[in-house]
Amino acid sequence: MKDLPSALGDDAPPLLRRALKEEGVPLHRRIFVNRTLRMETIRCIGFDLDWTLASYRRVPVQELIFELSVDRLVDRLGYSPAIRRAEFRPGFPHRGLIVDREAGTVLKMNRHRYVSRAYLGRERLARDERARLYRKDRLNLRSDRFYWVDTLFELPEVNLFGELVELGERGALDLPPFDRLFQDVRSAVDGVHDDGPLKRKIRNDPDRFLRPDPDLPLALERLRLGDRCLLLITNSSWEYTDGLCGHLFETEAGPDSWTELFDLVIVEADKPDFFRSARPFQGLDARGDPEEEVETPSWNGIYRGGSLDGVRRLLGIPGEQVLYVGDHIYGDIVSSKLSSTWRTALVVQELEDELLVQQEQTSERRRLSALKSELAAMGQQMDDLRDVLNLYRDLSERDPGVEETIRRRHDALHRDHKILRGRARELRDSIAERHNRAWGSVFQAGGSQSLFGSQVRSYSCLYTSRVSNFVGYGTDHYYRVLKDPMAHDL
Repeated sequence: MKDLPSALGDDAPPLLRRALKEEGVPLHRRIFVNRTLRMETIRCIGFDLDWTLASYRRVPVQELIFELSVDRLVDRLGYSPAIRRAEFRPGFPHRGLIVDREAGTVLKMNRHRYVSRAYLGRERLARDERARLYRKDRLNLRSDRFYWVDTLFELPEVNLFGELVELGERGALDLPPFDRLFQDVRSAVDGVHDDGPLKRKIRNDPDRFLRPDPDLPLALERLRLGDRCLLLITNSSWEYTDGLCGHLFETEAGPDSWTELFDLVIVEADKPDFFRSARPFQGLDARGDPEEEVETPSWNGIYRGGSLDGVRRLLGIPGEQVLYVGDHIYGDIVSSKLSSTWRTALVVQELEDELLVQQEQTSERRRLSALKSELAAMGQQMDDLRDVLNLYRDLSERDPGVEETIRRRHDALHRDHKILRGRARELRDSIAERHNRAWGSVFQAGGSQSLFGSQVRSYSCLYTSRVSNFVGYGTDHYYRVLKDPMAHDL
């Protein structure tokens, strides 16, 4: 008898074939756990659309946003056509950065809110300049001075802002103050999203802008097992949502059948306000035309607006039985976590590349770990020698030869320690630059977690690189925390 994997044929989703062959899920497609979650207790799962269900090709989408924003700055906001010299550099920004609108800089912080790197235009600030700007006073990161870069849609504006600052610093452009410049860049990017040119181009050419993901429909079907309901809650319009989902979930029944995957569809949700404000739901028909407003939606309906309160009334279940999956650390994950007891799963598309690079760097990472241990041991030995030397000097009778021997030993260790620190720094920088030449890993800042990494750890119960990764796990899978050590744990 033909075995089941062979009978499925070559067109079967690869993760399903792997599961049937009893092979493990590859590292870059795994789901990682910050807080233990039993899927058998989850009765409803909500999904965001952009960068969550819809997995975009980052460079084409970001280049389009960049170019459309430059056009808007010139055509609508009166900027000189000379700004078209700004270069699209997709390798410069990454998620988790912070823009200082006052100083014109782009920052990366670690989990202790120490600024580990900063750029003014293309120039990386030296340590003393960073200290002058960011170490004298405690920074209020919630003030209007700072803008958090939380989503992949925001990376082009960081790129554009940095390029315009660079042109201004070189004297190639006359620019307004940094705060006004950033506000204009933000306004241009918002206009690109709101007025429709961006999403219209994506809808008209989805194969160019969307990554194919054959496992996605199967993942949703697998999650539906056991009468679990699925919700779609997106800030996108109905027209865009319908076009995108028709492409993502097109079946033999046609592109309109995608709505059958979801028990409730909410568009123009206006997250994060969706989680904080009580607002009515505007019913929509299948063409997107408005129907009556209601306080509580109905199953299998399509709605615009609304709020968390109305969804909770419809569900009628404890919040801990709901899992919400999104890509926006604040708009999706933090906001839902602070406003409810919903469980959360964060989609971090960059995680795939991070893990693949890590696997290629196994030997370098082991060598860096060994260097750190050696440095710690040498540092402790130098501490001991310094104390012995100081104690010896306090003696009324001492042998100058012994004192000189201790001093020479300490100085030799100090020289070796400095050399070793340099090697460790070079190795650490080499490892970091494989992720991003300017900033390093999304999840690390120097030897510490990045601020973004600490937010992922604090607010998301689960995190993974794509929604389709759920296809590699059972519908009632028990996601366990395998490691949660404190510093003293062995």
